[in-house]
Amino acid sequence: MSFMKRAQEAAAEIAARANQTANDPATQEQISRSAREALGVARRGMTTVVEKIDPTTLAELIVRATALQEMTNRALRERSSPYRIAEISISASIPPSVSFSIGRIGDDVEEVVGRLHSSAELVRQADAAELVLALDGTTVDAAGVVAEGDAMPPSSISAG
Repeated sequence: MSFMKRAQEAAAEIAARANQTANDPATQEQISRSAREALGVARRGMTTVVEKIDPTTLAELIVRATALQEMTNRALRERSSPYRIAEISISASIPPSVSFSIGRIGDDVEEVVGRLHSSAELVRQADAAELVLALDGTTVDAAGVVAEGDAMPPSSISAG
């Protein structure tokens, strides 16, 4: 018997054993039990994370973040900058995360001149020869564009 034939038979035997093990009710129950346990640990972990956030510490974080906002906005005013820290976002995680949103002040309300176009209309009007792929302005010609649905070959994995 050739080496390739023995390898094929060994692979077929291993596949049959794996299939038998996967379909075994005891194996399925063990996997199900493990999954339930993992889910329980994850839920307890999330509850514990939220419970560990000390309200006093969170309050101190809010006070410091808003103080930083006020000091920064004062410095921006002194520099005659039209920008301000407009919003603070604090995520209650461990460690907490603080994000600042910058806004521009004093912009005049723009008056609409002419007709407004929806984004869908503007996309339809776009020139296909200048399809923009990235924010840096990279473009591609129409020949380089793959038709929708042709981007990937069909999967060989069955859905059931």
